[in-house]
Amino acid sequence: MTTYQGGKKRLGKRIANVILEIEKTKSDGEKLPYFEPFVGMGGVLRHFSGPNDRPVYACDINPDLIAMWKAVQEGWTPPLECSKDKYDELRKCPSIQGDAERGYLGIVASWSGIFFSSYRLNCTDKDFLGEGYRGIMDIKPHIMSVNFLDSRPYYDFEPKGMLIYCDPPYQGNKFNTKFFSDFDHDKFWELMRQWSKDNIVVISEHTAPDDFKKIWTFKSTFTNNHISKKYTDSLFMYRRY
Repeated sequence: MTTYQGGKKRLGKRIANVILEIEKTKSDGEKLPYFEPFVGMGGVLRHFSGPNDRPVYACDINPDLIAMWKAVQEGWTPPLECSKDKYDELRKCPSIQGDAERGYLGIVASWSGIFFSSYRLNCTDKDFLGEGYRGIMDIKPHIMSVNFLDSRPYYDFEPKGMLIYCDPPYQGNKFNTKFFSDFDHDKFWELMRQWSKDNIVVISEHTAPDDFKKIWTFKSTFTNNHISKKYTDSLFMYRRY
């Protein structure tokens, strides 16, 4: 949709191909139901959600984000304008049930794409909303068959017999939002050990505990507001495999 820190827009297909190769070797060629509990902007999801291919499930703890994806499936289109007053209004008034417009503008109209970090539309000539709109229209055909579950934290699920991709908040991130700052990494890794007993689980992170094996690494450069930063993305699996 739009490039943002932590997003998988650029790496989505590469990650999907790695996961698919793992599935072939671990499931005897069977296509398993696919699940993403940290769906975000769907950079990886879009490569698993073709019609009649396999059941695909997705969730996110951000209710506005899930509301946005469900609304897109129902024909909603994102706005091409957002004033600073509108942005501030949405920022101050979170919706318990989720709001599609808030989910969209909270990312696309914010610096670095970090949910309501600060308003960026009056600080640059770049057409962020136009870019976001085109991204939504591009991904829409790929997510029409996805089952977007009601917003819930990942630890509320008990998946079995599934192919799972997790893209949690990374250890040591500097994002000042409740979805990132309150994340319990120890709890996450312990649950990934449990999930790996009955599922194929692949996890994106920079680092992982010693009992998780690094299976893929990609080095790249992220550019935002003319500032480039080098970063490394890796995929991990529990060593029981």
